[in-house]
Amino acid sequence: MTDRDTRLKRTPRTGWIAVLLLCLPLTVLAAREEPELRITGNADKAVVDNIRALIDLSRYPCQPPPAQYGLIRRQVLANATEALQAMGYYDSTLTLTAEPRNEHCTQATLDVQTGQPVILKRADIRISGDAASDPAFQQLVDQAQLRLDERLEHDQYTTLKKALQQNLINRGYLEGSLTRHALTVDTRARQATIQLEVQSGPRYHFGEVSLTGSSLNDKLVRAYVRFEEGEPYDSKLVLQTQQGMLGAGYFSAVRIEKGTPDRDQHRIPLAITVTDNNRWSLLTGLGFSTDTGPRVRLGIENRRVNRFGHRFRAETELSEVQQGAGATYQIPLSDPLRERLDLHTSYVNEDTDSNTNERWSTGTDYIRELDNKWVSTVSLEYLRETWQVANEVDQAELLIPGYQLSRIKANDPVYPTFGWRLSGKIRFAHEGLSSTASFLQFTPSGKLVFPLAGGRVLIRGDLGYTEVTDVTELPASIRFFAGGDSSVRGFAYESLGPTDANGDVIGGRHLATGSLEFDHPITQRWHLAAFTDAGNAFNTMNEFEPRHSAGLGVRWRSPLGPIRLDVARAIDEHRNWRIHLSMGPDL
Repeated sequence: MTDRDTRLKRTPRTGWIAVLLLCLPLTVLAAREEPELRITGNADKAVVDNIRALIDLSRYPCQPPPAQYGLIRRQVLANATEALQAMGYYDSTLTLTAEPRNEHCTQATLDVQTGQPVILKRADIRISGDAASDPAFQQLVDQAQLRLDERLEHDQYTTLKKALQQNLINRGYLEGSLTRHALTVDTRARQATIQLEVQSGPRYHFGEVSLTGSSLNDKLVRAYVRFEEGEPYDSKLVLQTQQGMLGAGYFSAVRIEKGTPDRDQHRIPLAITVTDNNRWSLLTGLGFSTDTGPRVRLGIENRRVNRFGHRFRAETELSEVQQGAGATYQIPLSDPLRERLDLHTSYVNEDTDSNTNERWSTGTDYIRELDNKWVSTVSLEYLRETWQVANEVDQAELLIPGYQLSRIKANDPVYPTFGWRLSGKIRFAHEGLSSTASFLQFTPSGKLVFPLAGGRVLIRGDLGYTEVTDVTELPASIRFFAGGDSSVRGFAYESLGPTDANGDVIGGRHLATGSLEFDHPITQRWHLAAFTDAGNAFNTMNEFEPRHSAGLGVRWRSPLGPIRLDVARAIDEHRNWRIHLSMGPDL
């Protein structure tokens, strides 16, 4: 037998549910009974699952007319045989019986005796042409994990065959083909052989790239192209180019088309046509958290200040705790996808339970994504702040150089089941550098998400260390406070930290907080969560007194991102339960 491509999975047919809900009045909707299939015998779970994937009794009436029994019986046995052969069982014994499940419906019982499996004895895979030295093809063969001297599974063959064919297309082997593809099964000897032969011919390279449609500087637009003329063709680089251009915000549409290949030079020309986005956009946003209350954000953005892609943004944000306005001027550099310069200024007035501060800052950030995907930020900020903490009122002017390294990796940007975030920032000021105080501060933080028992575990940690002679010399925005939605739940926002003689929280040099959480889905969009938080701000290790809390929560995966409603309470002292509402990505 040659080239037997057997399906191993079938997409569930759920579309008819939506059709019924749209077409039938609710008064006549009723649950339709279906024939039931029971599988007995010695088949393991994987084999049983594959049989069920190919046998769909829902399309048959619950009590088929006698004239249909023969047809249904043949179809069920044929599908079961196909499913068994796909899993390597060619000598199975099937027995199908039917009996009434109740007065309305029928139950079918399929007894499966698998017999001895067919063993994969040989896999002959040959690659010739330029692809013979292309590591991507050998990687496909390695990833296929063809298990010799073990039970044959047809999907190993069909998956590898399709992957080799797709790789020829994706990597520019326009003259390549799969010249031999065979899966041979000797049912008597119970042995199978796979034969795949690829003749790739020459690999084509990127040819001339034409760019049209944009008013931006041609050099800037071409900087988003992830390949160069003469480089070996790779469709992944074409896709990265399109995604990068769309993500830049300059363009509303990007179309990339292949030209006629040059058969002599083995080149593939490409034509990139872009459509400029609107120059001006209005920025609006609404939010809510128990730390800050309702938030309203309004702003404007100019996506193209000039032909060189400079951007300007001005916005204001208002909440019960914080009111402020700011502006940013962004300059793309040589690689606009990975490198830029941000010039920014802002004014913020903040009033929390522990402090009141008014600050104005201006500065610049040089942001660059490194080859290892970490994001490096070199910053210089001038900060002028007036604050009141307890009975202390003061003002400071600081020139603060800083450096931050961060990275986020996740399998989903909105609701990751596995991922992590790491960040570390160091900043300092010195009285000899136009500052009224000297300090050195380091703030590492991280978060880990991984699956467990059908749900997710979320672990968070935030640390802070400040080297300073007197913490009261520091503005309130640079001191550490704990408590709140993203710190230690069960306590009010910034309500934890060192206190003065009157018991008022004044903030500390250092910080250590952490959280352990488990959430589990109850529907596709709703989840239940249980968590415990701990930590505090402090001045010395001898004074570190972590506060502990625990609670329960509900998560809603809204179209805009997760919304969290938590109820938490301190477990090491008597406090009332506290409600926390927050929104935003998990990482």
